[in-house]
Amino acid sequence: MEERAAVDRSKWRLVSVMHVAETREQAYRDVEYGIEQWFRYFQKVAAFPQMAVEGGDPREMIDFINTSGVGVVGTPDDAAAQIQRLVDQSGGFGAHLLMAHEWANPEATRRSYELIAKDVMPHFQGQAGSTLAAKGRAMAGREGLAQQQLDAVAHMSKKYESERAT
Repeated sequence: MEERAAVDRSKWRLVSVMHVAETREQAYRDVEYGIEQWFRYFQKVAAFPQMAVEGGDPREMIDFINTSGVGVVGTPDDAAAQIQRLVDQSGGFGAHLLMAHEWANPEATRRSYELIAKDVMPHFQGQAGSTLAAKGRAMAGREGLAQQQLDAVAHMSKKYESERAT
């Protein structure tokens, strides 16, 4: 793409479909609401031959989404792993976009977006970097700092007792 279109990777936009929940089982139950109609639309109406899944079992459709690289039905960790596979496969890109769908009811769909925003996006946007670095520094220095704090409390307690005695 970079060679033929002279488009910088940072301008690439990848689109996929995802639905996540707290557990993989919940995500699977959520999408039983509408994944079959979505597949039928792409199989029978829109020209999207990649969605050719034989049979009508929603589980077969979910498995196709998860194994084909088209998207994810699962947990936020599954979604993050899929995006990381895309990063590794492509060498990087500018943005990952979610294709809206009606696989789940509106409440479950909103929850999926919330989980993606809370648990997936920060991993790739770097927002957690400074907090994780601070955690690492705190863990590395904890033992010494904890001892300093204990020593200071002991010193001030002794000083207080000495002042009270006089």
